[in-house]
Amino acid sequence: MKVICGATICDGSGGPLRQGEVVLDGDVIAEIVAPGYCATADAEVIDGAGMLLAPGFIDAHAHSETKMLQHPENRTKLLQGVTTEVNGNCGSSPSCVPHDDGDFRWQSLAGYAALLDSLRPGLNSMTLCGHNSVRAAVMGNDQRAPTAAEMAKMKALLAAALADGAAGFSTGLIYFPGKFSSVVELIELASLLKGTSKVYATHMRSEGDDLEAALAEALAIASSAACRLQLSHLKTNSERNWHKLPAVLARIEAARAAGMEVFADRYPYVYSCTNLRQALPAPYDLMPGIQQYLRDSAEHQAEVVAALSRSQRDVAATILMESALRGRTLGDVATERGISVGQLCMELIMAAPGQHAAFLGMSETNMREILRQPWVCAGSDNVSLQLDDANDFGHPRAVGTFPVFFHMVAEALGPAEAVRKMTSLPAAVFNIPRRGLIKPGYVADLVLFSPEHYASHADYAGNNQAPEGVQMVMVAGKTAWDARRPDDVGRHGHFIPIPAR
Repeated sequence: MKVICGATICDGSGGPLRQGEVVLDGDVIAEIVAPGYCATADAEVIDGAGMLLAPGFIDAHAHSETKMLQHPENRTKLLQGVTTEVNGNCGSSPSCVPHDDGDFRWQSLAGYAALLDSLRPGLNSMTLCGHNSVRAAVMGNDQRAPTAAEMAKMKALLAAALADGAAGFSTGLIYFPGKFSSVVELIELASLLKGTSKVYATHMRSEGDDLEAALAEALAIASSAACRLQLSHLKTNSERNWHKLPAVLARIEAARAAGMEVFADRYPYVYSCTNLRQALPAPYDLMPGIQQYLRDSAEHQAEVVAALSRSQRDVAATILMESALRGRTLGDVATERGISVGQLCMELIMAAPGQHAAFLGMSETNMREILRQPWVCAGSDNVSLQLDDANDFGHPRAVGTFPVFFHMVAEALGPAEAVRKMTSLPAAVFNIPRRGLIKPGYVADLVLFSPEHYASHADYAGNNQAPEGVQMVMVAGKTAWDARRPDDVGRHGHFIPIPAR
């Protein structure tokens, strides 16, 4: 038995904070008792004085499936208080299709789950089944509709993943090959979710100029398939689209009022992060072989530079996230080299089309309004990074989403609502059993932290500084991280299969 004493309890429900002591029996919460119990208890006492005790945080939008195999401890998420990640977002779920890269191999999600469990991850993982992964396994990057036989194969892969415990079906409709899919294809696949509590999570086809049409498509898919809908990293991208937020929120509220279950996740930053090639305008954004196309001739290079120059998207403020240029903007580097931003962008894509960059395009005001919505939960949209590896860097959201999200929401709505959005809300959205609340019978995934000191200092230059303010993280009643022993990570997580109902 263990007893956590002296902490203020924030139980994840959104209800008032209260004093009390939490008794743990093995991996579950046994009871919540009045202050003073620990003085007479025959149990290990954990001192939570001055701390807030909350359910372990749930990252509703992560991309750590393969990274957790390489670095199972997942330290950057644990140090934020995260005890569960929802992976397989944006249509990408290598765990749900046959895989063999020489180091790791599996034939199905069940095989991936067994492999992950054998590596003893630092926190829990669950996954969605990604459309891009399934489509690529069956059709490659073909820009066409699937044949009846190919659709049957895709449905079989999705059905198998759902049977193995996938939390739902995800799409990434700005990425290959998902951007080639029709709404008819997506409805047919999403219809496998009908009659379950599993979710359709989508990185919509547009988050900017065609945002309203993309939202209508997402709602139509979920409605036709009779399934729940999760809108990934909801945003209004590019200043010319910021005015659309009221209409977008009204459309979502109308769908919810009509009985649809619609939710969203969001990270608390105004820079996004994705492949640099997303800066390319049409038709070059639809070219899987853009690197070879550019290398084929100087004429191709010139036409792409011209198209970038004509594009409405201003990418001068884009921050490069890889190589020796990381932390610098395209505009600064282009000026230094005496070339146009379009020329530099083309050269970088030609050299490495998969490299990532942080794109400035979101409104701080809109971001805060989105975070305030009661159906929006916290999601980092990132993998876990290695704090001690200078070559493993990325968007600061990987290291700072949860402290930054907590303070932004707490300032507007109070700490209890901030914690609800990081715990019981994502647990309900993704049907995660017995997690997200401090409640008897629930799994003892817990975090002790100081709200006053909970902070992130990560930046876009790749300084993956550890967040501050977390005193202890527990996974299944065992210590996963303790600030008094910062170099030790207890690996007590596992793959969580999600039931159909």
